[in-house]
Order: sequence, then C-alpha cells, then structure tokens
Amino acid sequence: MVTRTERDHFQAMFKRLDVDGDGVIEQVDIDQLVHKVLRRVGAGEPGTETWRRVVGLGNRMWQELLDGTDANGDGRVSAREFVAAYRRPDFLDQVAVPFELAILEAVDADGDGSISLAEWLTWQQAKGVASNEALGEFQQIDADGDGHLTRDECVQHIKQTYTT
Repeated sequence: MVTRTERDHFQAMFKRLDVDGDGVIEQVDIDQLVHKVLRRVGAGEPGTETWRRVVGLGNRMWQELLDGTDANGDGRVSAREFVAAYRRPDFLDQVAVPFELAILEAVDADGDGSISLAEWLTWQQAKGVASNEALGEFQQIDADGDGHLTRDECVQHIKQTYTT
C-alpha cells in the first residue's frame, strides 16, 4: 500500500512529466520535457551527441513506462500506472537513473564532472521546480558541503527520490 507521503511524492513527479497537464503522460510530454531542459541548460543544438543520448534515453524511458505499465493499452500512462513503473527496481536502475544522469551530464556546462549550484538551479527551473525548493534539495544532496554535486551524490539522490 502507498502511504500519503509516497502518493504526494509520486504525484509531484508525475506532474513534472505530464507537461501539458492533461492527467496522463504521453510520449509528447517526455519529448517536450527533454527538449525544454536541453535548450534551457545550453546543451547545444538538436542532433549533437548530447541531444541524441538524452533523447534516446527519454525514448527508452517512455517505452519502458508504456510497455511495463500501460495495462489498458491506450498508449498513455496514468498516475497509477506511473507509480507502478517507478516502484519496479529494474525500471529505476536500468531506465530512470541512466536518464537522469544523462541530463545531469548535459547540465554540467563547464564539463568538470560535477554540478555547481548554478547548474543545478538551471536544471531544476527547467523542470518547473521553485528556486527555494531546488536550493534546499541541493543542500541536502551535497553530502560533503563543497558546493558541488558529484556523480555518486547524484545517483544516491536519484535513487532516494524514486524510492522514498
């Protein structure tokens, strides 16, 4: 059974993926989110290696959402179907984490292998997260307090985000 906190958490995640706000996730929602984030973080032009990688992983995420949970075969993912997908450990490890990490790598504007606060805020704002919420999240993730997020810190955060 899903707790109220889990339900609220998944609803917030669902709303971020339901870009057009129609109550279901469709491939167009994933595509719009990916393009919006990549443009916002300055990941170059469509067709570059970064774009192809992130778009490919976004397409994989969509296909896994659809294949693994679209019980009624309507080509759309409801909130209930979404929760079922994200609670599958294989989905997390094989789809969600690689997708999120690819976006994080695109966000790393200076290519130093870590995410600065400014890079983090740019990414979170592109996803529609309020600045104060994004700042608080950054501070929680930055385990060593050095002002940068490492790949390991990000992986831990992604897994916590989807499982707690």
